[in-house]
Amino acid sequence: MTRPLTAGLPDFQQARRSFITGESAPSAYLDTCIGNIDAKEPTIHAFAYLDLDAAREVARAADARYRAGAPLSAIDGMPIAVKDIIDTRDMPTELNSAYFTGNRPKIDAACVAAARRSGAVILGKSVTTEFALGRSGPTTNPHDPAHTPGGSSSGTAAGTASGMFPAGFATQTQGSILRPASFNGVVGFKPSFGALSNDGIHPVSRTHDTLGAIGARVDEAWALARQIAIAAPGAHPMALHGPDSDQLAAIMPHRIAVARLRGFEELDPESLSAFEQCLEELRARGISVVEPAEDAGLADALARLDTVADISPRMVAYDMLWRFRDYIAAAPDQIGPRLHEWVRLGEDVSFDDYRLMLAARNDLRRRVQQLSSGYDAVVLPAASGPAPKGLLQTGSRTLLQPWTLLGFPAFSLPLMQVRGLPFGLQLTGFAGADHRLACHAKWLTQ
Repeated sequence: MTRPLTAGLPDFQQARRSFITGESAPSAYLDTCIGNIDAKEPTIHAFAYLDLDAAREVARAADARYRAGAPLSAIDGMPIAVKDIIDTRDMPTELNSAYFTGNRPKIDAACVAAARRSGAVILGKSVTTEFALGRSGPTTNPHDPAHTPGGSSSGTAAGTASGMFPAGFATQTQGSILRPASFNGVVGFKPSFGALSNDGIHPVSRTHDTLGAIGARVDEAWALARQIAIAAPGAHPMALHGPDSDQLAAIMPHRIAVARLRGFEELDPESLSAFEQCLEELRARGISVVEPAEDAGLADALARLDTVADISPRMVAYDMLWRFRDYIAAAPDQIGPRLHEWVRLGEDVSFDDYRLMLAARNDLRRRVQQLSSGYDAVVLPAASGPAPKGLLQTGSRTLLQPWTLLGFPAFSLPLMQVRGLPFGLQLTGFAGADHRLACHAKWLTQ
């Protein structure tokens, strides 16, 4: 398998073993991250805010805990970034919005408080698109700065790919974890809906918003998400729990379905060829890869999933309407044109429309969940190709919407390249089976 390389940061899980033996310490690991920040941040612009002095202080406290043989968790000493729609009591949360310039929350979001209690070293706030939906920020793609890093978790993905930190917080309302992970050649993990608490994260859609993680490797993304699931569980906290779920075993998936959805029409020939080659490599590794033409039940479920591109944006627009309509009324010139478009879309959705869409989503969940009896996972591209040129557009979300609407877990795995740029494989699972899916993701990336 082709694996685009991130820019040289040691595996945090291996580094942590050296912390335990005393061969190294979190402060030394942080110094490597800071060296990469100093070298690359002037071009990448991954951060909206940095506080390295505070990070050094937290790392020194982690040094002392490891020396005493009393680390707090599997992420004690892990440098992380926090997407700038997530509240932090000691740093501004500005959401890449003129309306929120200078905004200083009084308390941490649940995930940030959990990360602090677990010993994570928070470096700063990573760049997002406006409110995670609107205009792009200044972040560039580490593989080619002329290309978009994707959105909305652009800073977290580009910073991870640049070796500035091993993992960070990201959120997804439609494609905002998996697409930037794909474009930057790193691992994106969107957990099951409700597995992690959204408290203190600026809301967009109550039916879609999902907190997750982007990491240099599967282990690092999992470690961050798993620890937050323990320390700040959401409404459905058991999704990330399983046998020995603190550790990931590499487990081969034996039978995988291919989700050939209508979004495949957006793939250019080179991107489609890369995906087909990836499927052949999966078969060569002994996995049974099943096409829709070979399974009528799969074909029926996918035909129904093709309605998601019509349903999902309208549900999101309805969910966000009351809050963003007030923002626009208060300061129309401080809210970008894309947000105005979302509000206009939401105003065209009636409650009866919304009720029918909720019913359709529940039916889709039931039908796709039935596939779990015959398949370990489902695969499709994690974007509509590699990162497009230019920074204004963050790429299509068509192939990301289905598993977000379903609320089922999904990974973007850096297993393909097109024209020298990363292109992720989307590995998706079933309700509440996050741990098993993570074990499959680890096996595929070995």
